[in-house]
Amino acid sequence: MQVEIADLSEANFQHLPDWSAHGAGYDLGCKFCLYWEEPDRARWPQSLPAREATKREWFGRVAGEFGVCGKLAFAGPKAVAYAQFSPPHYLPNLAGYECGPPSSDAVFVACLFVAECQRRGIGSTLLQEVAMDLRARDLPPMETFARKRSANNPSGPLQFWLKHGFSVVREDDEFALVRRELR
Repeated sequence: MQVEIADLSEANFQHLPDWSAHGAGYDLGCKFCLYWEEPDRARWPQSLPAREATKREWFGRVAGEFGVCGKLAFAGPKAVAYAQFSPPHYLPNLAGYECGPPSSDAVFVACLFVAECQRRGIGSTLLQEVAMDLRARDLPPMETFARKRSANNPSGPLQFWLKHGFSVVREDDEFALVRRELR
């Protein structure tokens, strides 16, 4: 499968995964998710357009201060995977993890989500592109929280990260904080 990776920008933001057409009881997708940006779900805007605007504002602010902080993987015209990353101080919900906090010198990969076409190397390709981007900017190591027993996690299962050169820094019963040096 031919996949092209693009930096997330205002021009392609609308391609973030979106399942809102499936109804309110369904996970609405990355386009409306404020999990990392706002830990208190009661403070999330009620309307989807307002959530999307909040997510866009976050990306705009972080991109202005840090640089590229998201990538999309396209198979043809459709985005099939998404990555979000930034220094930890932009992601307040990191404080809620027992195996944390992430190192202040790391770039935290908040999401590495393959929406379609799993098990075809798209997640690996997307992770490689994030690492190359950060290395080219001479940025520090990458870290993430990986779920130990399930793939149901914004960043995926622990085995994925270990396979890609990450090592466990700390862990609890459910998650491991993993790190990979880029230099």
